[in-house]
Amino acid sequence: MNLIAINTELSKEEVFQKVEDFLTVKGFRISKVDQTRPWGGFFVLEESQIREFKAMFFHDVDLSEQQLEQKLSPKFLLVAPGARLSWQYHFRRAELWKLINGESGIVRSESDELGDLEKMVLGQTVSLKNGERHRLVGLDTWGIVAEIWMHVDPENPSNEEDIVRLEDDYSRK
Repeated sequence: MNLIAINTELSKEEVFQKVEDFLTVKGFRISKVDQTRPWGGFFVLEESQIREFKAMFFHDVDLSEQQLEQKLSPKFLLVAPGARLSWQYHFRRAELWKLINGESGIVRSESDELGDLEKMVLGQTVSLKNGERHRLVGLDTWGIVAEIWMHVDPENPSNEEDIVRLEDDYSRK
């Protein structure tokens, strides 16, 4: 897959610019960019482009017409080399992840006990269940992960506050 030419010498700002350029060229409209996360950051795409996002990055996933009409929060997570997101889970969503560029690892478990680090496979969809503990881990290069949120209750969709952090390298609650 490796759709974006990113090398380890690029600064965080240059990596984000390359991803933004890629998204723009592919016709995606960005609704939010967050470069302030200590582990990297993310791009949120316009919800109205979920069908194009799914076709490009999650063509291997079956979503019903009803699911496609819900808020799925199409997003790109950018995790820096050696950085880790918090060990976390969510009450109101499951997640689909796909590594589209670089290298990343994932730790997951059904309990609060950390599982083993598994290297993500480029282009392979990872399905995280609602309540499943998980952590995205940066390896030797920037990892770029496409993400879709599958809301448990579409009438009360998940948001960034729906994060239960069990462990965090950056002392966030």
